[in-house]
Amino acid sequence: MTTTWFILARAVHIGACLLFFGMIAFDRCVATAVFAGEKSEAGGRWRARIRLLNLILLPVILLSGILWFTMVAVTMSGQPPQFDILKVVWSQTQFGTVSKLRLALWLAAAVLAGPLSFSRWRPALQVFLSRLQLLLSGALLGSLAWAGHGQENSPWHLLADVLHLLVSGFWPAGLLPFALVLHNLRRGSGPVRWDLIAVLVRRFSAISLGSVVVLVMTGYVNSWFLIGSFSNLFQQTYGRWLVFKVILLGFSVAIGAVNLLRLKPCLALKKIEGPESAAAAAQLQFNVQAELWFGIAIVVVVAVLGILPPANR
Repeated sequence: MTTTWFILARAVHIGACLLFFGMIAFDRCVATAVFAGEKSEAGGRWRARIRLLNLILLPVILLSGILWFTMVAVTMSGQPPQFDILKVVWSQTQFGTVSKLRLALWLAAAVLAGPLSFSRWRPALQVFLSRLQLLLSGALLGSLAWAGHGQENSPWHLLADVLHLLVSGFWPAGLLPFALVLHNLRRGSGPVRWDLIAVLVRRFSAISLGSVVVLVMTGYVNSWFLIGSFSNLFQQTYGRWLVFKVILLGFSVAIGAVNLLRLKPCLALKKIEGPESAAAAAQLQFNVQAELWFGIAIVVVVAVLGILPPANR
């Protein structure tokens, strides 16, 4: 039962951190370009939704982080949660030190979320605060590397782990905001803005393609340090779970390739209308939702891998 709660806490916390960074990164790197100079219904809905989701994700990050910390203390002590044990883990372990740093980052992000969500600032100041929130959310996500296997071997492994986490915030975590914006653009009360859909697809496709390349490279580096030998991929529990993760990633990448090679050309023009475009947009929406389910499964596998000893031990 403890293991189940441990995996659940890690999966929810990692997923929430990915989405928190991913929503903000998508807003700065994609949505800003899509809705630049626009006062469309879809743009207004997106801005309202990102404020709401960020305010939801912050408490989820905190509560799942507390549960994760508690499960670590229970695992270390072999006893039910007790204040004295939690205090020792908090003050005398590396995990406790990392938790303090991450709590400070969370507090800074939470303090900034209020003014960004409920106050109107001058455009220049709004951009500065948004970039600061992007930096804080990225630091909160990247610092997860110090709570996993990345800190155990070498600085290069740690760097690869941090980069792997951050890039995952763009893809696959960015699939959720992409799906939300695409849905808003297709289902608005006015005519479908095919020009905005074209910008959305072109921009996100470029980011996704770059993200997949970096994920493969950093994933290979991580495997080099954690697996030890090819046979360990199948002989060790950690290796088998890693193979499962790679399979899930492969399915997700395959769907993304269909989006890139088949559907993007149908939606990449500035002005496109007609049944072919509508069908391509509907298929893209369905494919992105399928990718999201694979992404959720990958996060759960990552949560399992984090509590298993590496295969090279």
